[in-house]
Amino acid sequence: MIVDEGTLDRTLQERLNHDPRAGWRMFIEQYTSAMLAVIQRSGIRRHDEAMEVYVRVCEHLAADDCARLRRHDPGRGPLAAWLTVVVRRVIVDWVRSRKGRKRLFQSIRELTPFDRAVFELRYWQAHPVTTIVELLGGMGHGGVTLPDVFDALERIEQALSSRQRAELVAMVARTAREEPLDDEDGRPVVDPVDTTGDPERQLRRRQADEALAAALATLADEDALIVSMLYLDGLPKREVERALHIPPIPATRMRDILGRLRTALTERP
Repeated sequence: MIVDEGTLDRTLQERLNHDPRAGWRMFIEQYTSAMLAVIQRSGIRRHDEAMEVYVRVCEHLAADDCARLRRHDPGRGPLAAWLTVVVRRVIVDWVRSRKGRKRLFQSIRELTPFDRAVFELRYWQAHPVTTIVELLGGMGHGGVTLPDVFDALERIEQALSSRQRAELVAMVARTAREEPLDDEDGRPVVDPVDTTGDPERQLRRRQADEALAAALATLADEDALIVSMLYLDGLPKREVERALHIPPIPATRMRDILGRLRTALTERP
């Protein structure tokens, strides 16, 4: 019998409220693999480091009889989405505690101001590409489109060396904004729901997400996966090639993929 995510979240919530210990065991059984996957996708590959982060997450969520888990409202969004944000913020704190000040790569400093802005929004602040388009408009880059952002991301990708890509995850975490996991009343502020309160902005983002999904659907399956994994999930190109079991992706192929993506995006009303 297949249980939907909402039902599972509500069942877990009831278990946590009635018996926190039993609920915690259920949570660990259901979500350990998901938490470890988020940690791995963040670029933490060494087993001991991944387990150190995992333990930090567990300590944070298990504190005070799983108080943070019990406060999560299943009606406001799936637990998996909320948990992903929590794990990423713990990773930020963990890396910040191990590393020093940020350093902008020379190869990135040599790019145009537009490309540097895209780099900071994507790799330092972890904004999705559809949000980057809107934020760039507020930074004085008017008329920016999704294809423009994808073109900039490809130029950034070409500018980074293998060593720089290996350092990028730590640099992202060191430069991330300090954001508390709880407010002054102890309520969690991490929530997957858009809390901007601006219906027009939410509508624009939803339209951009729909346009991107429709454009990706016009590409071959492998090409769409490459774009999604590189520019939406933020995976290094080598990891994408390994995951898809394909040879190194040449720059000519990426330009061709992004060109077809641009055409699909511009043809959409």
